[in-house]
Parts: sequence; C-alpha cells; structure tokens
Amino acid sequence: MAGIPNVLSNSRELLRKYSDPIIESLKKSDAPQQIVESIKGASNVVQKGFDRLENRLYQSRFGTQMYGPKLDKDQRQYAQELRKDALDEIRFADNPLKEAGKKLKKNFPAERVMADTIGNTVLTKQAQLNFNKYTNPHRIAGDVGVQASQATGLESNLSKAAVAAGVPLLYATLSGQIGSPLDGFRPKGYKAVAPVSKDEDPTGRTPRNILEEGALRTFGFQRSQMLPYKEFIKERPDVMPSTIADYRRYVNLKPQAGNRIDIDRDKQTFTAFGGLVKGTARGLNDPEIRVKGMPITASSVLGIGAGLGTIAAAKKYLDPQGLGISNMKPVMASDITPDTSQGSGLKTHEEIASRFTSKGQVQPQGPLQNIPENRREQGVERVGGYIPRVGTKGQVEDSGEARYYAPRPDEDTPVRVPNIKTQEVLKDLRQERDAIDRGLEFVKQEGDQLNIPKLSGLGDSRSSGQRLQDERVRVQKEIDDIVDKSKKYGKPKLDKDLNPIPGTAKLGKAGQAFQDAFARRPDLKEPAILLGGTVAALGTAAVAKKLFQKAQEKRIKKEDPVQYEKYKRGDYTR
Repeated sequence: MAGIPNVLSNSRELLRKYSDPIIESLKKSDAPQQIVESIKGASNVVQKGFDRLENRLYQSRFGTQMYGPKLDKDQRQYAQELRKDALDEIRFADNPLKEAGKKLKKNFPAERVMADTIGNTVLTKQAQLNFNKYTNPHRIAGDVGVQASQATGLESNLSKAAVAAGVPLLYATLSGQIGSPLDGFRPKGYKAVAPVSKDEDPTGRTPRNILEEGALRTFGFQRSQMLPYKEFIKERPDVMPSTIADYRRYVNLKPQAGNRIDIDRDKQTFTAFGGLVKGTARGLNDPEIRVKGMPITASSVLGIGAGLGTIAAAKKYLDPQGLGISNMKPVMASDITPDTSQGSGLKTHEEIASRFTSKGQVQPQGPLQNIPENRREQGVERVGGYIPRVGTKGQVEDSGEARYYAPRPDEDTPVRVPNIKTQEVLKDLRQERDAIDRGLEFVKQEGDQLNIPKLSGLGDSRSSGQRLQDERVRVQKEIDDIVDKSKKYGKPKLDKDLNPIPGTAKLGKAGQAFQDAFARRPDLKEPAILLGGTVAALGTAAVAKKLFQKAQEKRIKKEDPVQYEKYKRGDYTR
C-alpha cells in the first residue's frame, strides 16, 4: 500500500533526500567545521526523531490515536525497576548532580525529546486528555472514588464499587448540582434542564418528565440557570438577597481584559485563566471553587472526607481484615495441603472422585474424605477453607495463584491452616439445613419409612425421618457454634474463675459489640459500615454548611442590619 503524503512525511523524505547533498556542499564551500557538524548532528536528531515517532504511534482498541510503547504488565514492571535503579544510582553517587546530568543525557536524548513532544501533543490528544483529567471535576470525583475504594480497607468487590460510584454522586449532591429524585434531580432554586412550555410554567422550574430530567443531569451532566430572585427565594429562604446577588455576579465573573488573574478582596472572590478557575468565600451557603463551571464546595469536601474516614476507621477497628468478607477463593477440604490429618493424610479430589456415586446410590465411604454424610450421596464436597488470591506466602500454581498453605523452602514460617470465612460457612450450612427441611417435608407428605439394616447395608436402624431430624440437629448446632464463636471474637480471654484477662481483647468494646450484632449475618457488616460512612458524610456536610451560614449571617448583620432584620422576619419570601 502506498503511503499517504502529509506535512510530516514530506518533511521526512525531503530531509532524507537532501541532507547529505547539503552537508557535502557545505564541506566543498569551505564552511566552518563547527557549522557542518552542527547541521549534520541536527539532521541526525531529526531523522532519528521521525523514526521514533513512526514506531511509537498506534491506535488503541477504542480507535483512539495513541503514542508510546505498547508494554505488557511485566514490561511495565521492568521499566519501573530500571527507573528505580537509576534514581538509586543518583542518590548514592559521589556527585548526584553530575550523575543526574549523565542519566538525563543518556535516557533523554534530543531525538527522544522531540519525538515524545510531538507525539504527545500534536499527533495525539494525550496532553489534552492528561490536562482534562486534572481539570474535570467529574473525572476527579470518579478517580477519588476509585482510589478511596482501595484505601478504605473494604474487602467486598461490591462494597468497593459502591464507594467508587457513591463518591461522585455524593459530591454532586452536597455541592448542590443535583437535588431530589422526585424533581428529576433538579436542585432547589434552579430551573429545569428540559422544562415545560412557558404557558404551563413561566418560571421554568417544572420538568417535562422527571426521568428525562434525571437522565440529562446525571448522565448528560447538564446544568441549568438560577430561578429569578422572587422564585429562588421561595425554594431557598435560607439565602439572603445580597448573597444571591453576589453569587450571580461571581458565576459570570471573568478576568478583566489584559489580566490572567483578578482578585476582589471586598467580595472575597477570584477568577483566573478566562474564568477556567474561580472561587469565592461567599457561596450560597459555603465557600466554593469552580473548575470549568463545576462547583466544589467546602461542605462537600468536608462531608466526603468525613465519610471516607468513617468507613476506613470502622473497617479497621470494628471489622478488621479477614473477619467479614475477603477476596478469597474456596478450596475443597480434600485438596488442602500440607497434611493436616494427623498423619493419616488427606486425599485429593481426583483420588476420591471415582468413589462418588449418583444420587440414590450408596457406597461405603472412608473416614478421611471430609464429606458430610448427608451430602455423600450427591457427590458434593464441603468447602474446607479459603485461600487468599493475593499475598499468600506459599506454593503457587502455574497461573501464579496461591493454592497451598505451605512455606517456601527458604522460609522459616509455620504451616498455616486455611481460614474458613464465617459468612461462607454459614451460607453453606444454612443451605444444608434448607435441603434437610425439604426432605423432612417430603417425608411428612409421603410417610416415613423404617430402615432395615440387613437390607440397606447401612447398619442404621433409624427411619428416614429420624436420620434427617438428627442431621438437622447437627447442622443447627454447628451454625449456633459458629455464631457463638463470632460473638466471642475480639472479647478478652477468661481465667479459671471466668474473669476477663486484661490486655487479651482483640477488639475494643465498640468492635466487640459490632461483631456481636452481626454474628448471624456477617455479610451485612460492610453494608452497615457503608451506611455509617454515608450518614457521617451527610451529617458533617450539613453541620459545616450550617456553620458557614451562621458566619455569613453574622457578617451581614454587621454590614447591613436592615437586610438582616427583613431576612429574619421572612419579608423576602412574601
């Protein structure tokens, strides 16, 4: 296929075609050697730069023009290690500045700087995307949510996703960008994005359809203008007239001609870069900064910070890692190694799979197969434990995932027993109990049958109903024992007189109460923590906004007593 000529390709071919003849002509004309070498060096830099540029331009799977090396995970890690080694060499060198200069000259030659500059700016939108990442409030809020979900200590993927999605939503709500769902998320004091006709509602506050209004505001990020003063004050009687006037002026504020930044000390506002960034200490209720027209209020920042802090603290002190939900995969009891069967040995699943039979057929079973008696007929093993996907010091499969609780040959680590997750064990046992209850119901309807040992081969004279009832008692006792252990977790150990031993408690009183409350439903621990974080965020934001409002009222009372008295009497809302 023929190449498509353009400015860059033409310049490249022109340089390749005429650079050598030009240099030879300069040599023949007795031009200074320094000039010849400089032109020759510049030509080589440009040609190498074009080569690098061509080799590193590519299209992503989304059809976006990109620039840079296409590296896999291992290559990126190797590159990171090389950068770390280079920094260490600079840090520990006799002359760090000189060593840094050498590294820069070696790793950032002129052709690389030229190619990377053109590739990241002119030929792709990478620079624009990077700039947009740090100037788009929605993007910032989304990134904060994702990072927060990793830093809060939550273990459930669903809980992490709730934090990642909840932070932007909470930011929009607390900063006054979206309101009640009943109004299509229209905030109080603002017009609808898609209003009804002027004949139906001259104010413009009524949306055509709340679903359409909600979609435009949440997914389309559409915003609307403030209502006229008389209509605005009806929905926002907490805001004084002077505050509304100042805020309208601030929203439309831009730097004066010839200025990059304007600061108004009297109104306590600033605006910069043509209105790209602006801020005020006198918002509708609290200070705010606007980036590309999107407000980031002080109360929203304080509220989100309080919510995330509450979640992280609750997870750390009420439900530490490993007590509730964990990113673990189940392992069958017969697959657990090393040998934890007191010398008798656990057999693998493959070794005992042939001894499983279809439902209704009974075969003699050995004592070491870790299969509950009531489930042997179905050929189903009970989960014996859960192995962490990440961070387990032990042998690994070919895929790299941890499988066995055994130390590496060079580790002086005791053999670890699998950690059976409470909520999964309870779920498994409750399913067993439900299956037994269905069997009892069937026996009740069809009639119980006496079991004859010589005919059945089981050596059990109990009837079918009695066996099921005994099994149900066993399962229920196991459930109650697990719940009891969960309640006792975190509590101090007891001496022989059943008195608490000081310093032996794993959790504080709050943590003990938390584990006690959710002993039967450990799957609700993290949802409860998320609910507490949400309440903390909303409460902190409300308190902060109220304090800012009080400070503003105090200022206006001092500057304009008449306005303050009218505001207190409600004259402005009549």
